[in-house]
Amino acid sequence: MNKQEKGENWKALPKFVLTMLGSLLLGGVIGFAVGCSRAFGLEAAALAEGLSRALEAATPWGIPVTSVPTLGGCFLLYRSAAKKYAAWDGGDEDETSESIDAALNWVLLLSAVQLLINFFFMAAFCVYCIDGDMSALALVGVFVLSCGLVLFAQQKAVDLTRRMNPEKHGSVYDTKFQKKWLESCDESERRQIGQACYRAYMVASRFCLGLWLVLVVASMVFEMSVLPVFVLLLVWGVLQVTYSLECLRMGRRSA
Repeated sequence: MNKQEKGENWKALPKFVLTMLGSLLLGGVIGFAVGCSRAFGLEAAALAEGLSRALEAATPWGIPVTSVPTLGGCFLLYRSAAKKYAAWDGGDEDETSESIDAALNWVLLLSAVQLLINFFFMAAFCVYCIDGDMSALALVGVFVLSCGLVLFAQQKAVDLTRRMNPEKHGSVYDTKFQKKWLESCDESERRQIGQACYRAYMVASRFCLGLWLVLVVASMVFEMSVLPVFVLLLVWGVLQVTYSLECLRMGRRSA
């Protein structure tokens, strides 16, 4: 067993070393580029000011402009799925059911993306454009309307899924929807959810590492506080600790 462990370690070591060398090389290139930009008098503050002004100008229009294509796409996808369901004969392995599920999954994905966009532009609005006038109230109204339509689209997708699978139960408006939905899933569906969650955990961990590197490099170019890095590491820590504690809890339960 010891030989097997050493063999696996030696097999993985070259790839690890190459990854570290590549990271060092990338860091050196970025550091050289930063040094050149300062040597040629490129003002990072001016670049940051330009980006800030562009975001400030886009903030009032961000939610309505992005809501039209995403929520419009949700409507078209749901309408297509509803039509296919009306003509569906109820076969478990029918291609129609698979296409309906795919369309509804896209509805959930697009609506979730739009919800994140709404939160981003609302936060940007609080930073740049909060004046207390009628335009501010209008933007808050657009935010509430868009979020309401997002939840409505998600609920329609869930309702159609429940009609296709009567054993499912749960409402998007319920704060315990995820728990109730998971309890109504069979073993195969729970296994798929577990695999998807593990994939999301791995992608999120790698993304946090990459974003940390980006923030460290950005701190050398722009005048940034340590707060963005702290928030990132806080989110990353919650992800890691929650995963580890859940593994311990499930291990004790199966013992």
